Amino acid sequence: MRATFPYLGYDTPAIRAFFDCIGAEVVEPLPVSKRTVELGVRYSPELICMPFKVTLGSFIEALEAGADTFFMAAGARRCRFGYYHYLQDRILKELDGRCRMVPVGQYSPYDFFFRVMPRVFEVSPWRVMRALRLMLVKSVLTREFRQGLNRLRAVDFGRAEELRQPTYEMVVKAGTPAEIAAARRELRRTFATNGDRPEVAVGLVGEIYYTLEQGANQDLELELGRLGAEVLFERSLYHHLRYLLGVDLSSYRSRRLAGRYLRECPGGEALRTVGEAMFYRRRNVDGIVHVFPFTCMPENIALEALQKFSEETGMPVLSLSFDEHASPTGLVTRLEAFVDLIKRRKRGRRLHRG
Repeated sequence: MRATFPYLGYDTPAIRAFFDCIGAEVVEPLPVSKRTVELGVRYSPELICMPFKVTLGSFIEALEAGADTFFMAAGARRCRFGYYHYLQDRILKELDGRCRMVPVGQYSPYDFFFRVMPRVFEVSPWRVMRALRLMLVKSVLTREFRQGLNRLRAVDFGRAEELRQPTYEMVVKAGTPAEIAAARRELRRTFATNGDRPEVAVGLVGEIYYTLEQGANQDLELELGRLGAEVLFERSLYHHLRYLLGVDLSSYRSRRLAGRYLRECPGGEALRTVGEAMFYRRRNVDGIVHVFPFTCMPENIALEALQKFSEETGMPVLSLSFDEHASPTGLVTRLEAFVDLIKRRKRGRRLHRG
């Protein structure tokens, strides 16, 4: 068995750590590229969500590299994401009949620990727990890497990009809890801004895959950093794992805060999107960037709530929808205009106070 999973931005090494710890032979997925998207679009239903197309393209590239067992999260309730693995399994089997899809239910830790993973890998539940603990510890490291990189980009973009690849390689290589702890200390030292503060801070909210996967969202965090804006985020593999284990307080906070604009959950991450936007306002960020796939119904409902939130609070909100036709040039133009608006707004406030 040669296992693989969809690429997930900077959090990919944490997922890889789980499979390595459990003893799997892994075909690591390639970073999302133009070819990844093209492959996914070619074999997907036309109107299916973009995360379906991108993850399918990632699977097909892994299939070409020799993977035969594909792990995909499942069970997102009121969201088409819960059906991805059914369709992807059929498509992959048409390409290679030897393929096997393993859906990983997100809402039953008992099944994950005691049924699915022990059966697939022929290991004990305790080894699965040990592997999950390592993934959780490493997801803290990948989250801190992304946080530190975003902060340094906004202060010294050239230095941040010079350090990005060597520090990411350090993150990838850290394989034990001790090595991960040492890498965290080194990250704090390497990404130190020496008291310099970004001129602008924006909060990133939206559909989970598009907030985590840089290849899917056209690396908008890099573009915002180039413009001098620090990108703050709540959504990460670390928080999602804690949420699935029922110990992530930020998810409960988001649901409580979102109640003013969304009383019921329409599916997906809509409640978290709205709740996180309200939380960022309390942290005095300068604007909100909302990212989501073009056909995502829950996020389109959240979009309406965010528009009302913006009207009532005066918080600038930029909503960006993505499909296979999204233009990188158009994205940069909209980000430039948004950051320029925020900077002018801040200068105007300072002049008014003066």
